[in-house]
Amino acid sequence: MGMLAEWKATRDRRRRSAAYLESLLVAPDPAELAWLTALCGDGAVARRELVLARRAVGLIVAERDALDDRTASDVAHQLAAVVDREARDTPAMASAWAERWRAYTAALAVRGDVESPATRLARVLLVGAGGGEPSAEALARATGFIVTTRTRANEVLRDVFGVASLPEDVRPSAMRV
Repeated sequence: MGMLAEWKATRDRRRRSAAYLESLLVAPDPAELAWLTALCGDGAVARRELVLARRAVGLIVAERDALDDRTASDVAHQLAAVVDREARDTPAMASAWAERWRAYTAALAVRGDVESPATRLARVLLVGAGGGEPSAEALARATGFIVTTRTRANEVLRDVFGVASLPEDVRPSAMRV
């Protein structure tokens, strides 16, 4: 690949990553915000946790489901710039993101647990909002938020980056190298 073609491909990846990230940076749904605010008693904390949860789930989706291994790196790089800008206005936001990101990845890395990964991520959301041991109803609602967020992130990922496809006459197993 020539230098011009490589530059264009990199620019295209960055543009797509920015479009994907933009979908993760939308304000929390008012109904979800009201629910979590009622649960934790603090609207600012609820907003922060929903924002951080969406970012974490979106980054996890980019890491696990993207067709190109560079996608997650590109998204993370652009997200770091967003966090840096926020940190200038609200220094605690950068440390909150770093702490929550570690918690989300740690919850996802657990093996042999009977809880689904979405439920483990929901627990991280609820702990970040200041909750202790959540009720079954709160955990189910938070799990629903995580699943919906992951589904939407996957839809945007496919819309922005495309889907893998094979010719109709080629079996996926035939593509093994």
